[in-house]
Amino acid sequence: MSHPNSLDVGDILAVLFSRSELDTFHWTICVPMSSKVAAKYHAKNSGDFWWFEDPVPLHSILTSSTVAAAIKIGTMDPTYASKDVLRQYLSPISMSTPAVDQEKEPRFTCRVWFREAIRILHQAGILTCTDVDALEEECVEHAKANQAALPTWGGYMHFVSQYSV
Repeated sequence: MSHPNSLDVGDILAVLFSRSELDTFHWTICVPMSSKVAAKYHAKNSGDFWWFEDPVPLHSILTSSTVAAAIKIGTMDPTYASKDVLRQYLSPISMSTPAVDQEKEPRFTCRVWFREAIRILHQAGILTCTDVDALEEECVEHAKANQAALPTWGGYMHFVSQYSV
């Protein structure tokens, strides 16, 4: 764990943001574009309607007041890091629970989208993660320890995954 004051261009990060309800998080994949901002890939919702946010927004995760954990899950050549570098893989993800997750999570959420995004990036050879369940558990463990509503919240914290490279 570290509290860096800059992002590393070329990293691929799982970033979990605290929500108003304790122990729940907004799940995203972020790719730093500079030392201060990252492209934020995620599923958004309004009520029961879900969509992939496009155009892909830039986010200042280092100074976010709700960031719980940023876990490095992969690396890419920094010269290819752009706001749209993963868009072709992540924007087509269906906003419904894939068959592989139906038993675990019948209702679609941003976490379900994240799990499918990891599988797609693994299949495309962009990162290596053979155990999405273990990665999810690891991310939750880091995020629960640093929720924005807790008095111990430490702001941006960076970890390196044991389950994805």
